[in-house]
Amino acid sequence: MFKLSTRSSYGLRACLALACRSAEAPVAVIELSRENQIPRRYLEQILNVLRHRGLVESTRGARGGYQLARSSDSISIGEIIRAVEGEMEPILCSVPERKTGECRTMLGCISRRLCFDLESALMKILDGTTLEDLKSEALRLDHHRTIIPIHDLLPVN
Repeated sequence: MFKLSTRSSYGLRACLALACRSAEAPVAVIELSRENQIPRRYLEQILNVLRHRGLVESTRGARGGYQLARSSDSISIGEIIRAVEGEMEPILCSVPERKTGECRTMLGCISRRLCFDLESALMKILDGTTLEDLKSEALRLDHHRTIIPIHDLLPVN
């Protein structure tokens, strides 16, 4: 059923790492890449998309890097996923051979209501969960360590 793509997982991991360092200076891509086990070039592409969507900002120069553009409590997980993936496709289809671009409104589809309910519930959770929520959970789970291993908290696909 629903599975985070590698791109979404990396975007979430990078944003969570930035949220955990929100009071610090911008974080260099190479550092984010190394600490979160994300290929640097792929991370650069993802951060560029997130920057264009207003979720992160970049600073050039020797002390440059990336940081969140807004507070972690104002950035939802759904917003990050949509930024890196685009709008979500329908998540369930009982008749894939009839699937069209209008699947969400297709009359006569036996699973349309179920699909709509599932998508609505999923988006409610993704849009109702913020980076601050994940950061709090990361801190709760990792309170004995001095450095939060973000790569342990979100799945790698």
